[in-house]
Amino acid sequence: KEISLDYGVPIPYLADVLAGWGTPVPIDPDMRLGDMVTGEQAFSVLEAIHTLDIAELHERYSEENLMNICDYYDVDLKEAFEFCVEGRGWALPFGVRTFLRVEQEEELLDALCGEGVY
Repeated sequence: KEISLDYGVPIPYLADVLAGWGTPVPIDPDMRLGDMVTGEQAFSVLEAIHTLDIAELHERYSEENLMNICDYYDVDLKEAFEFCVEGRGWALPFGVRTFLRVEQEEELLDALCGEGVY
């Protein structure tokens, strides 16, 4: 969380990276980075935040978390969660409070609501 606050990097991006490296979910954003990953991985995160376009990172993620998306589109939360985790194998670092990547949100809504709903 401190990295996000200090550098403006979206927490969903950091959680995606950590989950992709095998950090067990749910991820606690208050934990120290060094307690969750190796030194080499921590260096990679620091390198990324100095080279990536932060605004672009923010644009990659939905404005709403999975729970709010389901509420807005009247989608069953359990069905959506199962679609994400079991159907697609997506790591949801914050469970139903995870902010999906934009393309994941579109895929979810296409599958559960029909194409072009969003």
